[in-house]
Amino acid sequence: MGKASRRKKVTGPIKPALPVIPHVARPFAGLPAERELVAMREILPAATLKAKLTKEYGEKEITFVTVLPDAATAMIRADGEILIALQTRSRTGDNSHDLGVAIVAALDHAKLVEAGEAEPAVIAVDVRVAGPRLDEIVAEYDKLELKGDLGFWLAPGSAKAAEAKAAIEESATELIPTKAIPGTNHTYWHDMTKIFVRWIRDEDETELLTALARLGAADKLTLGRNSRCIGAFRAAGLSIPVFEFPEKVDAEELTDAVQTLEKELEKALQTTEPLSETERRVRAGLVSRQVSLR
Repeated sequence: MGKASRRKKVTGPIKPALPVIPHVARPFAGLPAERELVAMREILPAATLKAKLTKEYGEKEITFVTVLPDAATAMIRADGEILIALQTRSRTGDNSHDLGVAIVAALDHAKLVEAGEAEPAVIAVDVRVAGPRLDEIVAEYDKLELKGDLGFWLAPGSAKAAEAKAAIEESATELIPTKAIPGTNHTYWHDMTKIFVRWIRDEDETELLTALARLGAADKLTLGRNSRCIGAFRAAGLSIPVFEFPEKVDAEELTDAVQTLEKELEKALQTTEPLSETERRVRAGLVSRQVSLR
């Protein structure tokens, strides 16, 4: 039997090849809610962010959330609200694309729900398919809201199923206590046995590390109370300096310290003189302790 005759015959429709989704180091660049989305993707345990879609997508309102049941990507709640999660198992190299695809899938499922052809539920989303990025589908973002539990999974006033109620009540005890520091932007207090503060910056990484080195060499890279900067995360293209406190301190007590550091950073960013030897050593230390999150 010849080789040609041994080849398997393909029957049925051929599935189109999946598109190549290029990696984007800073997927939310240019979006007004970039730092909020990065915070929800990486460091906040429970939060929501409402948004409004463009005219092309019906100006529908959706809600971004930190996490959904089973780390799903999208869900239609019992009241019809569309929830889109940042913390998921399924990702390509472009999180903005993934969220756009999830929104489109959720809109399609919502239409079936409205027509009585489907039930509100968690939705399976293949983020590998082609779809819009966030800048193409979202027109407006509201304010981020921190939550104490995962109660946003359920519609307000809905009868809570025993299993869902138990999971939500358990989440309240397992989530890391997190607060936004009052009077500041994108600065979050976490109680993880020790107190940590994470400070999400959107400056160019090279310029930011240089400015932080200047502050560190001048003993100004601190939030007071014997705190110290222990390094920085790199998440979705942004740098997130982290401060550790040796003793308990409330988020409400750190407003002045964060505002002071903001002003010092602004001055350091404007400085153009070459780094001193001490500043270069501090910068090298910051670079060596920077950790990239997935």
